[in-house]
Amino acid sequence: MNASSTRIRSQLLRYGFIGLLAVVIARVTYVQHADATLPSIAAKQWDATQTIMPMRGSIYDANGDQLAFDMPAYDVDIYPSGVAKSGAAVAQAVASGIASIVGAPTQFMDKEMKRSGWVQIYPYLVNVTLAHKDQLVALFHKYGLDNDINPTEIYDRMYPDGRFASEVVGFVDQTGQGAAGVELEYNKWLNGIPGTEKFQQDAAGNPLPFHPVVTKPVHNGDSVYLSLNASIQHYAEEALAVIKQRFTPEHATIIVSNPNTGAILAMATLPNYNPNDYWKFPSSTLDTNWAISDPFEPGSTFKIVTLTGALATHAISLNQTYMSGVDYVNGVPIHDWNIWGWGRITYREAMMLSSNVGFIHIGQAEGPLTLAHYIHLYGMDKPTGIDLPGEGTSILFNPHNINAVDFATTTFGQGLAVTPIQQMQEVDAVANGGRLLTPYVVQKVVAPNGKVVYNRRPRFVRRVAPKAIMKEIANVMVEDVSVYPGIDTAAAIPGYSVAGKSGTANIPDPKTGTYYANRYNLSFVGFVPANHPRIAIIVTVSDPHNTAQFGNDVASPAAAFVMSKTMQYLRVPPQGKTGTNPFADVSVKPYAPVPNVTGLSVSRADTVLKAAGFAVASIDHTGTVTRQWPAVGTREAQGTQVVIASSSSTALTGRVKVPDLRGMPMVEAVSVCSLLGIELNPVGDGYVSAQSLPAGRIVPLGTKLTVHFSPVAARE
Repeated sequence: MNASSTRIRSQLLRYGFIGLLAVVIARVTYVQHADATLPSIAAKQWDATQTIMPMRGSIYDANGDQLAFDMPAYDVDIYPSGVAKSGAAVAQAVASGIASIVGAPTQFMDKEMKRSGWVQIYPYLVNVTLAHKDQLVALFHKYGLDNDINPTEIYDRMYPDGRFASEVVGFVDQTGQGAAGVELEYNKWLNGIPGTEKFQQDAAGNPLPFHPVVTKPVHNGDSVYLSLNASIQHYAEEALAVIKQRFTPEHATIIVSNPNTGAILAMATLPNYNPNDYWKFPSSTLDTNWAISDPFEPGSTFKIVTLTGALATHAISLNQTYMSGVDYVNGVPIHDWNIWGWGRITYREAMMLSSNVGFIHIGQAEGPLTLAHYIHLYGMDKPTGIDLPGEGTSILFNPHNINAVDFATTTFGQGLAVTPIQQMQEVDAVANGGRLLTPYVVQKVVAPNGKVVYNRRPRFVRRVAPKAIMKEIANVMVEDVSVYPGIDTAAAIPGYSVAGKSGTANIPDPKTGTYYANRYNLSFVGFVPANHPRIAIIVTVSDPHNTAQFGNDVASPAAAFVMSKTMQYLRVPPQGKTGTNPFADVSVKPYAPVPNVTGLSVSRADTVLKAAGFAVASIDHTGTVTRQWPAVGTREAQGTQVVIASSSSTALTGRVKVPDLRGMPMVEAVSVCSLLGIELNPVGDGYVSAQSLPAGRIVPLGTKLTVHFSPVAARE
C-alpha cells in the first residue's frame, strides 16, 4: 500500500469519526430538548381548564321579597347523528321520550332529531331541571346512547310571582343575559364575573377523580333591591285587571310614585307577560313598557303645564274671567267639551270644569315661548332618565313657527305627545312644591358579602316654579276633585283631600295625519293627601270600549281605588268629612238636572230653563215645545245651552230651521239633527268644520244635511 492510499484511508476514517460524533451530539441535543418539552406536552394532554359560571344576583322588592332568583339547572346538548345510527325505531323512541319529558310537541322533536352534529334544542333543552335532566340521561342510557347526550350545569332564572311587575323586573334570555327591564338595565351588576379552574382529564376528556384547582375565583352577581312596594303594585295590577275586563283597552298603565323622592312604588301595564315563559309572548309585548316607552297625546292633564307658565309669569290670575263655550282661532271654531260652555267663568273654574276655551285664552296670554320654556322646566322635552331600558321621549311643537290653531289645541294637551313617566315627573313636581326629580326603580345594589355597592339618592334636576305657584295649582286640582261641580269627583276618597285632573284626547291616525273617530286616550293624574302628599299617581287607558269616552269615567275610578287602598296600607289616617270644601270662598257654578219643558209654550219654556240656570236656543219662537236636547234629567252645568223645538207653523207644515253645527263633535251634531228631524250625512271624523246648508235656512223635514268633520279639538 503506497503512501497516497494510506493518506486517503486516514482522511476517510477522520471524516467518519467526525460524522459519528455529530450524530451523537445531535441525538444528545434532541433528547435534552425532548426532556424539556415532554412535560408541557403531557400537560396539554392531561390538564384542562373550564369556566365556572357565576350565580346571577337576585331581584327584591322594597320589602325584601324575591322577585327573581337563580336555581341550579342544566343545558342539555344531544347528538342526533349518533342516535340515528341505532336505527329508526330507536330514534323514534328517543324523540318521543324527549318530547314527553320536557313537554315539547312530538312532531317538532322528530324534526329536530334529524339535524346533524351536536345540537341544543331551544327552549326545551335549555334551563332543564335536575329531575328532567336525570330522566333524559336515563332515556339515552336505556338505548346505550350515553355518549350522545351532554348535560352542562348552569343556573335557571326563576320568577316566583309570574307576571307580577314583569314590565319592571324584565327577563333573562337563553344566553343568560338580561333582555328587558331591570334584568337588562342592571345586567352588569346582576351577571357576576365567571371564574376558572384546572383539572386533569383522561384520554376521552373526562375529569379524573382529583380535586380541581381554582385559578380564578368566581364572583357571583350582586343583588338588586327595587323601590317597588309589592302591596301597592298589587293594587295597581288589580285596578288594571278591572279596566281590562270592563273596557278591553288597546293598552293601559298605572304608575305610583313617592313625589318627595321620585321613587316608583308601582308600575303596572297592559299587556304584560310571564318572564318564566317569555318566548310565548309577542315581541311587541316584550319590547314595550307602555309606562315609559311610547308618547301619547295627554289631553287635559297637560293643562297643569299651561297653567304653571301663565301663573308663574303673572300672565293671568285665577280670578280673571272669560266667556266660555267657543273660541274662533284664525276663523276655526274650537268648542268646550260640552259645546255650549258655562257662560262667563273664572280661570279657576276653567281648570275645574276643564274648559278648552279657557286654556286657549290662558295659553295666548303666556305665548308659545313661555309655554315651551315651562315644558322644558317640567322635563318634558327629553327622557326622564329613569333607570329602565327603552324609555321614549316627547313629540313637541316648535315655538318659533307654530301656527295659531295648533298652538290653541296644544294649550289643552292635543297636538303634542309625552310619555306617562314624563307626566309622572310633572305631577311629582306639583305635589312636592316645585322640585323636578328623576324617577327611579332601584334603590340599592348589594354584593354577595352584604356590602352596599350602589345606593340611590333622590336626584334633584331643577326648580320648575315657586312653591306658592305650585300650591295654587294643587288647590285648584283639589277643587276639581272635591268641589261640586268639579268634573273629576270620581277620584274623590272619603276622608282624604285628593288633588287631581283627568284628561281625554283624540288618538291620531299615523296613516292619514288626522284623528280616529271615537278613539281616545283617557287619563288621570293626581296626588294624596293634597296638603302633605304621600303618593302621586297617573293612570292612562288607550282606546277603551263599552264606556263614555271621558277620563273621569275610566281612569279616575281606577286611581281612586289605588289611592284609597294605598292610604289604608300606609296607615295614613283620614281627615275631615267627606265632601268638605277646603276652599268654600270660591264661587263655582253647580250642576243641575235639565227640567222637562215639553208641552210648554216656547216663551214659558224659555222662562223655566233660564230660572234653572240654563241658556236657551230656540229653533222656533212660537208654538208648544215638542222636543228638547240635552235630554230631560241630564245633569249639566248651569249656563249650558238647551236646544228646544216646537209645533210652530214651520213644524206643522213639515219644515224646520237648519241649525249652526260648526265646532260640535259628531255625537252632539247627530243628536241635534235627530231632534230636528234632519238626516245627517257625516264626512270625516272629529268636529264640525262645514255644513252643506247654511244655518237658519228653512227646509223640509227629512232633508239630508252633509256635515264635514275635522280633528280641530279634543273633547276635554
